[in-house]
Amino acid sequence: MFDTEPIDKHDLLKLGFEGERAITAELFLKYGKTFGARQIIIREGEFGREVYMIISGKVVVTERLQKGSYKVLNSLGPGEIFGEMALIEDAPRSATLIAATSVKLLQLTKDEFETIFKSHPRWALKILTALGKRILTGFQHVENHYGGR
Repeated sequence: MFDTEPIDKHDLLKLGFEGERAITAELFLKYGKTFGARQIIIREGEFGREVYMIISGKVVVTERLQKGSYKVLNSLGPGEIFGEMALIEDAPRSATLIAATSVKLLQLTKDEFETIFKSHPRWALKILTALGKRILTGFQHVENHYGGR
């Protein structure tokens, strides 16, 4: 009588095919998160099971130096993904991510993200791009730290 498939699965499939254009008010209501400037989104060392996509605003990737002190490693903007390592390995978060401006994000669980990922392979490219940037940033960080030695 009634379709038992949740509406959000259809919305997530649409997001897979149409990308950021598919983000509707309903989708944001279900999966959206808003952070004010200087709010911590992810803490280094904590475990997480979510991946995030930036809808608007700017997020900085930081390394914690000491309590309350951070070194900025990278910045991310609209359309970029972070937290993807939570989908790949069961390890603590490797960085602290802080909202540099007011930020709107989609927060998706592994299962939700896999629904999108399966519907359109361009998400594989987004993940590979994010991982490539992370590797490059890591190499640059090591080179800057040990450069003169």
